Amino acid sequence: MTIRTTTDAGRAGYAEQYYPNAETLGPDEMRITALGTGRPFLRRSQANASWLVELGNGDKFVFDFGFGSQMNFTALEIPYNDITAWFATHLHTDHVGDFGQVWIGSWAGGRLKPLVVYGPSSNRPEYGFRHFVEKQMESYRWDTDTRVGFLPAVGAEVEINEFDYAKVHPVYEKNGVTITSFPAVHIYDGPVSLKLEWNGLSFVYSGDTTPSSFMIDNAKGVDVLVHETFNTVGQLMERSGYDERTARGIGTIAHSDPGEAAHVIAQCDPRLFVAFHFFNDFDTAGEMEAEIRKHWQGRLALATDFMVINVTAEHVVTRMARVSEHVWPNKARHEGFGKAERKERMVMSDWLRETQVFPKF
Repeated sequence: MTIRTTTDAGRAGYAEQYYPNAETLGPDEMRITALGTGRPFLRRSQANASWLVELGNGDKFVFDFGFGSQMNFTALEIPYNDITAWFATHLHTDHVGDFGQVWIGSWAGGRLKPLVVYGPSSNRPEYGFRHFVEKQMESYRWDTDTRVGFLPAVGAEVEINEFDYAKVHPVYEKNGVTITSFPAVHIYDGPVSLKLEWNGLSFVYSGDTTPSSFMIDNAKGVDVLVHETFNTVGQLMERSGYDERTARGIGTIAHSDPGEAAHVIAQCDPRLFVAFHFFNDFDTAGEMEAEIRKHWQGRLALATDFMVINVTAEHVVTRMARVSEHVWPNKARHEGFGKAERKERMVMSDWLRETQVFPKF
């Protein structure tokens, strides 16, 4: 893992590392944490795509929830009840593959309210977010039906908010927070990028996209721009074993290569550009940075999991979180868990029930 940043080297009074639940977020402050920064191939050092944004007003949002990202989320020891909403940019599994954990894991982990999720439509209903969530819920029917007798029934509920992928429009406006969706250019109709604005601060998350005028038009002057930058074609050929045609297709047609992404970033001119969606290793980071620097000379962070970015009007500070690998669910705000309504427990067949060595039912 290589971490390269050009942000406030003096840390602006922040501790060198971030420890979960050890710092109070200021009332005018935004904190962004990388939960997953890697590629579709899942590896231990980098989960699939996911970003947590915490605001000084108490709101918390998760943007994408690819495979493996929820292990990183739980390591931050945040009560699931604290998450305001979850957003998906598109339906590739490296961006939504952890839906089962987001839904059922958070329920078992103490969530006492319906899960609130947002995601884009497509040009066909079966390619839209609502279809995805409903079919996921259907496929987990045995799982959820067998849990409702033991866990609060409200945790099984899901509020699905599908929005038009083809428009530039606000899709969330509450508590002083505006989240705007705008189209992303990624393989087919449906993907979007998302922009969060609150209290004079702004954050743009590209999801997956090739360079487009939508990004330039909607991300100019933002505080933090997290934009995908796949590994170079040469790295894809040498390290992943792709032939040149496949490497160029994946790295430059389906995704943004680092030089092309930097061309867009230069026109957006954010306070901080965060490059993600590539394997960030000691022998790849240097070439990635060199390609980016051909077009972008401003502040840059090459993302890796557990990178933390604190943003205020005065400072943008990047550091790493230190977490435990042995966390249990955060017990804060669990007061109503035991008293919450349960549904009637399912009853198994007599021939199974009668084999209990220590009968419980």
